Amino acid sequence: MTIYSFWLLNVFLFLSQLVLLLMLALRKHRLSEKERTINEQYEDLTESFSSYMMDPADDRFLQEIRSTPHQTVVLQRLLNGYVSVAKGSTTSPLVAQLSEDFLTERYAKQLTRRNWAIRMNTLYFIEDFHMQSLAPMLKEKLRKTTLLDQETQQLLRTLASLNEPETLSVLAQYPDAPVRLYLDIFKRLEEHTRSQELSAALRNETNNKTLKHAAISYIGMAGLIAFLPRIESEMQNKDSEMRIQALKAIFHLQFITDPSLLLPFFQSLSWQERMFASRIAGRLQLSRFKETLSELLGDSVWWVRYSAAEALVQFADGDILIAHLAATHPDRFARDMASQWKSSLLGSEN
Repeated sequence: MTIYSFWLLNVFLFLSQLVLLLMLALRKHRLSEKERTINEQYEDLTESFSSYMMDPADDRFLQEIRSTPHQTVVLQRLLNGYVSVAKGSTTSPLVAQLSEDFLTERYAKQLTRRNWAIRMNTLYFIEDFHMQSLAPMLKEKLRKTTLLDQETQQLLRTLASLNEPETLSVLAQYPDAPVRLYLDIFKRLEEHTRSQELSAALRNETNNKTLKHAAISYIGMAGLIAFLPRIESEMQNKDSEMRIQALKAIFHLQFITDPSLLLPFFQSLSWQERMFASRIAGRLQLSRFKETLSELLGDSVWWVRYSAAEALVQFADGDILIAHLAATHPDRFARDMASQWKSSLLGSEN
């Protein structure tokens, strides 16, 4: 290669890099200008949007949004901000109507994009805005999926938020589906539909252990006291995991119709059952079990000893009981646990 060719190549490379930098700078400038314009339009529409959400008769916002160049982006930001701060906004008819009127076409296209992030964000927005018109498209998309990946999980959550109970039957097709995902779906269904699906899950006609586990857990966490008789019946289940879930639910519900139902669990070979029975006795202040709890203070498992002590201090005379046991209990580990709680109580008083 001659010197002339060498310099010519260097000049060419320099000019190519310069052109590339200019193109990148121009693109960045255009994006910056676009973002500035969108922010200005957002600020300009904030006041009329707020007025419309408080009083739909004030339709200035509808006229303004229709003539806004970046209509869909601006409306999406306005609605997203509203549902983030307004109580009960996800079921607002106005949010649903605005999103249906102005965002349906855009979101339908985005759901078919190759970009995973765009599809995921679109699913989040459909859920937040409660867009029923896209439910058929989402169900069709769900029927075609074969993997329970993150997108499929969000697809199920979004459909559940639109009160589509078939999401549970679809989820049941995946043996490795986590309890957390079932809980997410129960949480999103409307009250009547949720009640029906919880009842069906407790009957366990499909022999889906994970679904039943999730149903019992949800009932406890949501405080659905109407299901208490069904939960109490699960305390007799042959499956130890179901019994433990039932005990957890009773603990959260903070009610039991017959305290004697707890008696077998204090002597259970499962330390988890002994632990939850102790916690329930304390939470419900079942004084008939004070002596039993005193005995469990010397249990071989630390968590059971801890729960027994925690239960005892919840009684009205708990401080006296724990002090007495710290000094007189025949088991050394029980005395140590009682002494720790005695010190804790004295520290809280100071």
